Amino acid sequence: MLKSQLRKFSAFQAVFRDIPPLDAIKQKFEFTGSSGSIRDVLKIQESQFVTLNGWIDKKPKKVGKNLIFGTLRDNHGSTIQLVDTESLLKSSNEEDVVQIEGQLIPKKAKDNSEPQAYEVKLLKVRHLSDASIKASQLSDFKKAGNYPPEYRYLQLRMPKYQNFLKKRYEISKSVRRSLDSLGFTEMETPVLFKSTPEGAREFLVPTRDHQNGDPLFYALPQSPQQYKQLLMASGVNKYFQIAKCFRDEDLRADRQPEFTQIDLEMAFANGNDVMNVIEQTISDVWNSFSVNGHLHTLNKRGDIVSTSSSQPVLKLTYRNAMERYGIDKPDLRFPDLKIIDLTEFNAYSTINNEFPVFEILVLRNAFKSMEQYEQDWKFLSDKNNYNHRTPIVIPIENESMQSSWFEQFMSIATFENPKILTKFLNLKEGDIVCGCTREHSQSIFENPTPLGRLRQLVTQSSRGKELFRRSEHSVAAWIVDFPLFSPVEVESKEGSVKEQYPAYIKKRYCSTHHPFTMVQLSDYQKLHSNPLSCLGQHYDLVVDGVEVGGGSTRIHDPELQNYIFKEVLNIGDPKKLFGHLLTAFEMGTPPHAGFAIGFDRLCAMLCGTNSIRDVIAFPKSVSGADLVVGSPSPVPRKVLNEYHVDYRS
Repeated sequence: MLKSQLRKFSAFQAVFRDIPPLDAIKQKFEFTGSSGSIRDVLKIQESQFVTLNGWIDKKPKKVGKNLIFGTLRDNHGSTIQLVDTESLLKSSNEEDVVQIEGQLIPKKAKDNSEPQAYEVKLLKVRHLSDASIKASQLSDFKKAGNYPPEYRYLQLRMPKYQNFLKKRYEISKSVRRSLDSLGFTEMETPVLFKSTPEGAREFLVPTRDHQNGDPLFYALPQSPQQYKQLLMASGVNKYFQIAKCFRDEDLRADRQPEFTQIDLEMAFANGNDVMNVIEQTISDVWNSFSVNGHLHTLNKRGDIVSTSSSQPVLKLTYRNAMERYGIDKPDLRFPDLKIIDLTEFNAYSTINNEFPVFEILVLRNAFKSMEQYEQDWKFLSDKNNYNHRTPIVIPIENESMQSSWFEQFMSIATFENPKILTKFLNLKEGDIVCGCTREHSQSIFENPTPLGRLRQLVTQSSRGKELFRRSEHSVAAWIVDFPLFSPVEVESKEGSVKEQYPAYIKKRYCSTHHPFTMVQLSDYQKLHSNPLSCLGQHYDLVVDGVEVGGGSTRIHDPELQNYIFKEVLNIGDPKKLFGHLLTAFEMGTPPHAGFAIGFDRLCAMLCGTNSIRDVIAFPKSVSGADLVVGSPSPVPRKVLNEYHVDYRS
């Protein structure tokens, strides 16, 4: 044999030197069909022979010379005890993947009564995949029900999360069935879009192309908004999709950089048409899947009642929501917690002319002693809980405070006739009076108001839920008649002292929702003279203080849409950014309206969890990182050069 051939043969041998033995691999890939899930086999007669697949749930325990007890967990989260008299489990570790064969037998009852449970007497164990020692070291996290995020796949094995993911799938099927029955067509829109100023920051995707020396980028869509309007121009009658969306914004429990929404649009339709579709679809899915039972709303008397064909979801104007609850997504499971505007009692703010209203929120019978007040309610005065000024919070701790309470607010308000007001309020010991200022009712842009935020803190607290929540059911409302535009707020400099009041840039406006929303026709002429006074044809569905989704009637007239872009929103070159939409409108686009439901948020609420991370298979961390795979990750400068991207070291 030639030396060169010998060298090649030696190199060939080196490649395969550490290959695992065939026998060790073979048993991991050759296995028989199972008898089904643990639940399935428990339905069959005892003494039958069964084959089950799953994980070793706990480290097997030797309880006698020839007796080992173990536990098998299947991929439904069900468990069954394993009885081993042949030492088949002696080398098994927690989270090993196994196939077991054995005889289903009743467990021995201590009191000789009818057996209520079964176990499997082992005849054979086949190890399909061995778990490392790390899985056992993490067993305390399994007991706590919360693994470190880099081991998300271990957390997903737990029954709770398996059920969440399966329920998410069932919810998506239900939504599809409902919309299909209403004549909608599911379609996909592109994920690689163009950069447009439509709200939050965008994720940009570099390309290898350039134009006049400038690198070209895609942007990931914040929503399919413009594409679905183009579909309306394309003659599609009713569109929907369960769409991936992307926003590069600060994260919290109910936000992720990539999320899913149920997106729909209807041609020759208005807001009422869309709200009817959404109400039917959401009610169906809520009544089928919610852990809190049927969807409820408020009736005309303010009682919490179940929704039905004769009892539709309450419609509440933005102004009424802000006046009564101080926020545009009020939690109506607390219907008695209403803010009181004291203007009719001639009580006014004296601090800022732009914020003339003085209002209060009374927490009735909220404490028994000052020690209890400090324990349960001190957080209401924590300035860190508010964007701007902090409400004044006064506990009525004795009889004299019942009549002199208003004196505590005279630093921010004036009272013309406090005796009449005191008689009206009828305060008692144990009540808490919370007061603050807000803008005039015709132009409430601070959202939430300080008292709206305080009310939100109360409804989210354990003591607040105990005292003031009137229903365990979910309570829904439509919020309508939003301002079409909002003033642009002056951004605070990092590290500066928090301003007591928001400051606005004069004659600078932004869309309250997005620039494609139609103005209410009664306010049309105000677009030229006073855009901030215009109401829009927008509608939000709010459930339990959470915005489940929002939609609007869209502008389909190219001249009006261009006017909004240029004259109101000051977009310099609308044709460059939105020319595709304006041109489509010029070709004859029908009137249309639509809606988007936050699907992750919907699933979280139906599953009874506060965080959307629980219902997403692989969520991002609070910093936007995927700790399982290690993204985002650096890319070599050589690769970036191909995309005309450089960076500062």
